[in-house]
Amino acid sequence: MERAPKVCILCGAQERELLIEKDSWKIYRCHKCGLGFLDPRPSQEEIEHLYRDEYFSERYDEGLDPNSAEFQKRLRSEKHRVRFIKKVKQDGQVLDIGCGYGYFLAACRNEGFEVSGVDVSGWATQYAIERLGIPVRLGKVSDLTLPSHHFDIITMWHSLEHTPDPHLALQVVKSCLKPDGILVIDVPTYKGTDAQRMWQEWDGWSVPYHFWHFTSRTLVQFLGKHGFSVIKSKDYHSSVIKEKWGRIVILKPFARLIAKMYSGHSIAVVARLD
Repeated sequence: MERAPKVCILCGAQERELLIEKDSWKIYRCHKCGLGFLDPRPSQEEIEHLYRDEYFSERYDEGLDPNSAEFQKRLRSEKHRVRFIKKVKQDGQVLDIGCGYGYFLAACRNEGFEVSGVDVSGWATQYAIERLGIPVRLGKVSDLTLPSHHFDIITMWHSLEHTPDPHLALQVVKSCLKPDGILVIDVPTYKGTDAQRMWQEWDGWSVPYHFWHFTSRTLVQFLGKHGFSVIKSKDYHSSVIKEKWGRIVILKPFARLIAKMYSGHSIAVVARLD
């Protein structure tokens, strides 16, 4: 185990307050800016153990057969992310950090993008390379040598919150992105309706895998420290509200529409360098 930094990595304040204690882990919130953080947290050696192949096998599938109907269904579920990106950039080189099995990249490739990824799981990396033909580098993005100013689009879908040093991760991203490129980040938000309604049972805490816990404001501030400005954002609809209204027969057809009125599990942003 190791301790989190004594001062907030976003605003430099020292005062903190307990946000939640879950499964013997404690998550604190900076009293000044609201950035959440796990303390204590797993050491580097423990992180490597946590992210062995069992992480994927316990949370996801074991890699779908690319010829199966289930695989095609999985790719369709990634299309909303591709559409989100295409509203800003319609083509180019995509690097997905924390790409897992590469389903998102496969969906991007189907839309004409050139794709590559980075992931810490040997199992997931092998699947993406051998079964999907997607070039994926194994390792932490901060430890790899990536081409400078090469990528048009860099994505981090539920990845930044896993990073021990998000400042270092964003420095690497900045060095790899073309001057007119875009960075897409998606993170859980503890200020969303789902977290506020479920709180103790909210899966966005995901201890001890999530080191950082963001709000819309802290994510924008974090990006600003590295010279990024948010040009587009998206709140996902609330699954809690959708499920609640979906149980009422007369309102079931409108449940999704009602849920869109509430912030959900995560927030996604598109950012450009100033």
